Amino acid sequence: MMNIVIVGGGAIGRLFGACIGKGGNKVTLVDPNDVVVQALNEQGVGLLEFDATSPDAASYSPVSAVTDGNELTSCDLVILAVKSFDTLQAVQQVSHLVTDHSPLLSLQTGLGNLELMEQVVGRRNIIGGFTFMSGTSLGPGVVRNGGGGKTYIGELDGRVSERVNELSTLLNQCSLPCTMVKRVVGRLWCKVIVYSAINAVTSILQVRNGELLEQMESITLLKRLVDEGKMVAQAKSIDLVFPDLYDLLFETCKKSSGTLSSMFQDILNKKKTEIDAQCGALTAFGEEIGVKTPTQQTMVELVKLIEHHQSRS
Repeated sequence: MMNIVIVGGGAIGRLFGACIGKGGNKVTLVDPNDVVVQALNEQGVGLLEFDATSPDAASYSPVSAVTDGNELTSCDLVILAVKSFDTLQAVQQVSHLVTDHSPLLSLQTGLGNLELMEQVVGRRNIIGGFTFMSGTSLGPGVVRNGGGGKTYIGELDGRVSERVNELSTLLNQCSLPCTMVKRVVGRLWCKVIVYSAINAVTSILQVRNGELLEQMESITLLKRLVDEGKMVAQAKSIDLVFPDLYDLLFETCKKSSGTLSSMFQDILNKKKTEIDAQCGALTAFGEEIGVKTPTQQTMVELVKLIEHHQSRS
């Protein structure tokens, strides 16, 4: 049994917490929301499978939860599942837990997070990672599984290490399909390029992921966003591992067809989005190296306008 701390009690944090808890491990979630923490402590994490039609079908896994990571004293692994704009503060809150024997695994979709983490805990104790699993938060302690998806983890320097191998085995045993990879940073860029397109367009159109493939106009828009992201990555000499990002785009939309993207969920809940760490980051990198990204920039402006008008309503 492992003692695992998950920082972030949103959809992905709950999804991993439920599965890891069901696997017989001790799970503690850290989230600043008192309502979420109370629900998790009283009932555990409720997991609703993607094809379930009734909220009563949720199965619960016992977990503990706190609002402040400073309350915790030790663990075997810290999983970071917060929004990109909360990365620095979140890592500072649990930095005392991160050691050679208790690494920090990031499951975030965004660029610049790894660099922020390195400022606090040091590169050697960070494991890179990201997941294609998706979930939808339902109430303060329940999550709907968005369907199948794989998680990729690896050492930032490309080494094949025993700790990553053990972690991969653990996640697979907990029904979280995981693959250990050597080029995790390049794979992360591939995901960001694809997901930034899906997140932005679903948020603006206010549709589920699968609906993006129903009209040629939205498909063309998605492909243009992917093309701009790919040009930025290539100009920065990023090793894009996935050979065809269009295939990855279409596959992701199909596998999560009934799911609301994480950014669209934030819009619906009137929360701040991660647009700056996705389309915004690709735009910023493009400006640095002289690659024009007008479509990415337009997505940033539109999502920020939506955020602004919602904050006033």
